[in-house]
Amino acid sequence: LVFAPCSKVAGSDRNWISASDEEIVQATMGELERLFPLEIAADGSKAKLRKSAVVKTPRSVYAAIPGRNKYRPSQETPISNFVLAGDYTYQKYLGSMEGAIFSGKLAAEVIADAAAGFPTKGLKAVHPSVKVLTSVNT
Repeated sequence: LVFAPCSKVAGSDRNWISASDEEIVQATMGELERLFPLEIAADGSKAKLRKSAVVKTPRSVYAAIPGRNKYRPSQETPISNFVLAGDYTYQKYLGSMEGAIFSGKLAAEVIADAAAGFPTKGLKAVHPSVKVLTSVNT
């Protein structure tokens, strides 16, 4: 189970990196009890936690604050035969393995549509704060 380090800006009232290992384990068990009430009980009468380890990696994920998606590029680019894929591109997940996989699927759709002669979803507008090169000197 992963608790991403959050801040009030990101919509959380808790920073799990600063929490003690015991607080994190208790919160995790509380969430698991809520999700699996037939298997886990607070009184310990059902499944029991025998061992735990807490690993804190403060910069493992970015803070997903409102408005950040406008800076993510689409999979389709203005360069012919050049498509982007990766968790940093525009897709519905955060920067994660799931996001990278979904982005790869979206990139494959762009390629398949172009190869079949179908219209693609088109380019996402570039946010005005992002500098766009109009020509490259070689």
